[in-house]
Amino acid sequence: MKVIFLQNIKGVAQIGNIKNVSDGYARNFLIPKNLAKPATAEAEKQAEILKKKGESDNLTSKESVVELAKTLEGLVLEITEDANEEGHLYGSVNAKKIAEELAKNKIKIKEDLINLLEPIKMVGEHEVEIELHPEVKTKIKIRVSPMVK
Repeated sequence: MKVIFLQNIKGVAQIGNIKNVSDGYARNFLIPKNLAKPATAEAEKQAEILKKKGESDNLTSKESVVELAKTLEGLVLEITEDANEEGHLYGSVNAKKIAEELAKNKIKIKEDLINLLEPIKMVGEHEVEIELHPEVKTKIKIRVSPMVK
């Protein structure tokens, strides 16, 4: 099915892109969540407008995220989790947990911008990349310490 993307989807498409996707993906995920709509002749004309709007938003957001990247540079985020004697966490620290901890520090970042290959499952210091913009990336340190009983 040919669809027009209404929002950026990391690794899939940008706003205004027209792509062929599987029918199930379009009908069950993209269209119900208003991430895309079927590409009709009239909708394809609107796609160009969406694409231009997306590009202009991208330029303005790049300028604002550069400041945020400078703020995040060198940030050490302290997270306390329950762990055993060897330092293995009973749970894990995932992108959602990191986003919540950043929000506590008054830094709002969506969890999908946090590039975490796999959840953190060990006590210690870990470096995590945050992709604020396709051209702006920064790294923060996550210091996971065991909960004191």
